[in-house]
Amino acid sequence: MHRALLTRFTRPSTALWLSRREPFRKVTQPFSSFPSTLDHSQSPSAFISDKRYGKEHTSDEIMSFIDRYQRDEVKDYQMSAWLMAVCLKGMTPEETAALTKCMVMSGDIADLSDVPGTSVDKHSTGGVGDKISLILAPLVASFGLVVPMMSGRGLGHTGGTLDKLDSIPGFSCDLDMNNFKKILRTVGVAMISPAGDMAPVDKRIYALRDVMSTVRAIPLQTSSIMCKKLAENPESLVLDVKFGSGAFNHEVEESIELAKSMVEAGEGDNKQTTAFITSMDEPIGWAVGNWNEIHESIQVLSNENNPLSADLVDLVVVQCGQMLLQGGVASDLAEGIAMAKENLKNGKALAKFHEMVEAQGGSLEAVKDPKSYPAAKHKIEVTSTRSGHVSAIDALAVGLVGVDLGAGRQFVEDDVDFSAGIELLKKTGDKVSEGDVLAILSTNRDGVGQVGAQKVEGAYKVDEAVPTPRQLITNIVRKGGLVEAFDSSLLK
Repeated sequence: MHRALLTRFTRPSTALWLSRREPFRKVTQPFSSFPSTLDHSQSPSAFISDKRYGKEHTSDEIMSFIDRYQRDEVKDYQMSAWLMAVCLKGMTPEETAALTKCMVMSGDIADLSDVPGTSVDKHSTGGVGDKISLILAPLVASFGLVVPMMSGRGLGHTGGTLDKLDSIPGFSCDLDMNNFKKILRTVGVAMISPAGDMAPVDKRIYALRDVMSTVRAIPLQTSSIMCKKLAENPESLVLDVKFGSGAFNHEVEESIELAKSMVEAGEGDNKQTTAFITSMDEPIGWAVGNWNEIHESIQVLSNENNPLSADLVDLVVVQCGQMLLQGGVASDLAEGIAMAKENLKNGKALAKFHEMVEAQGGSLEAVKDPKSYPAAKHKIEVTSTRSGHVSAIDALAVGLVGVDLGAGRQFVEDDVDFSAGIELLKKTGDKVSEGDVLAILSTNRDGVGQVGAQKVEGAYKVDEAVPTPRQLITNIVRKGGLVEAFDSSLLK
């Protein structure tokens, strides 16, 4: 069994020290870390009514409501009513931060105090071809920072980091906390599934949100995303908040509001938090699908300079630069970006990736020779029916085809086919002629390839005029909700 954890929470009026018994196992009794002095005199109906009429909750009122919900003293139908009230009336940043903290407090919290070094982590709101973490985590660790990354699996059109790592023969994402910390001490980076029972209240609340059309409420998005990252307990956090056709939030303004709320929640937990607003209008890089994305990540780590991966590299070095800045390694973002580019070129990031793979039981032979990986049974070429320049690629459409091919899940219990996926041969701005191959589909499923090829061809928009280059990173969101335009010259 693991040792008990000791974690400190700070609220405006209370400093609370919490001890957990046998952490990172399934909790069978309600979590009792909330203060025993909480005032439970307000009835659930009164709490719901307050929000229905737009009243701001205090942090103690929110804590009491969540504590009682975990104890089953507040019922699912009452929680559902409150969630809808939040969806309609909103929450202040202070309320959102308090809700996030309560959801963190509902379960296990990682204690990394006995892991030497400064810990930094990153979270993305997800997208198509988003394999940034696979490159970013070992790259940041190659500078001596600690990267304790806990990731998720894919559902729907967005891929999951764990599914991609699972495609490496032998690689284990399911480490207990002792082994997780052992690898962090020796390698500096580990990428695993969430250990223990982190933020269990979020699981219950999300199940309600999913069936009652309150998923997109920004305070609820914020608390759901941030409670899990804060339970991982890094010292600082960098966020990649996406917008566009392949993102959860399609409009840049909505993503900025979400980013401001997430930064506020992170800072409210005393974690330095910065967010980048990035475009998800077309797939990132050339690879979609689990092993495909491992292959592209290895290419980038090997400094192969594939122009189809240019957007991927830009996102990696910017986020790495910010993590180096927050970790005290770089003096500013520009220096951090330059340092990130250097460790991609000199092989240090690739060496750290190999160390991580080996430490987590993965096959070095496979990652050193990615083309030797078993190929899918069917290969289908997608050819262009038009001539001109690629002006757009619908990321959502491509992602959904990936699911049809077997690379993703429609339901949580679905298996994924590691060799299924899509290789993009043309990206936005490229010139094409009628008959040119735009992409190659890979699948082991019979009868889905031709339909998938038609859908991918339809996802490509081809015009005569050369398109204006899209802005990949539009904004940076900092503490206090400060929103700045991103300086693209940093990438030149």
